[in-house]
Amino acid sequence: MSEESWDEMKNFIRQKIKSVLPIVAIGSGGNINKIFSMSKKKPGKPLPLDILKEYWKEMSSLNLSDRMHKYGFREDRADVIVPALHIYLSVMRWAGIQDIFVPQIGLADGIIHELHHGRMFTSLMGVRTP
Repeated sequence: MSEESWDEMKNFIRQKIKSVLPIVAIGSGGNINKIFSMSKKKPGKPLPLDILKEYWKEMSSLNLSDRMHKYGFREDRADVIVPALHIYLSVMRWAGIQDIFVPQIGLADGIIHELHHGRMFTSLMGVRTP
């Protein structure tokens, strides 16, 4: 990613969060789930920024093969986890966020749950609610 793209992302985040502080980070997806499971944090507890920094520092010093061997990552995970950590760290730093919550439910599962149990589901199905 170019330096200009990083600057654009940083400015966008800083502008969007001005009126909504304090802000909470929620992570979803394979990379953050893998880091969370490696951290041995209990479900429902946040993952502190400092732990992400430690993982980034440790993993970024290793090459792809070493990350695969040391952490038991598949090649595709070993390839993308360091850039993913860099993005998490940058966004959290720009937004002044100290912790990220990693729900044990996937984003798609959460949306389906809300659709099924919320008004959105009845609305989409054409059912009128009082």
